[in-house]
Amino acid sequence: MLRTGVLCCAAAGVVALAVGCTQTSATNPAARKDEAVKAAKVKLDELEKKAADLKDRADKAAGEEKARLEAKWKETEGRRAELAKRYDELKAAAADKWEAAQKEVDKAVDDLRKAIE
Repeated sequence: MLRTGVLCCAAAGVVALAVGCTQTSATNPAARKDEAVKAAKVKLDELEKKAADLKDRADKAAGEEKARLEAKWKETEGRRAELAKRYDELKAAAADKWEAAQKEVDKAVDDLRKAIE
């Protein structure tokens, strides 16, 4: 019985060691790029929802408020297109050049966020 317990613990230790020794995303550029693409997609989707909300508010508003919100929404159109372009560039970037593309995505995200809010 004691031997079985020791063997089970040893087997669990070997499995844990094998799992712990796999390459982490911190050292794997391709995995880091994939994580950056996923994060950028989340930000893009979030800002698309905010832009849609802005458009809905502009459609429901009246008078000066409607004109102000429509102008603001039109300003976001160019910035949304720029962000989509930068996101596509990030997805297509080579494993050694994706970090520069990520900086461009981050800048486009900030620009669009400022335009919407």
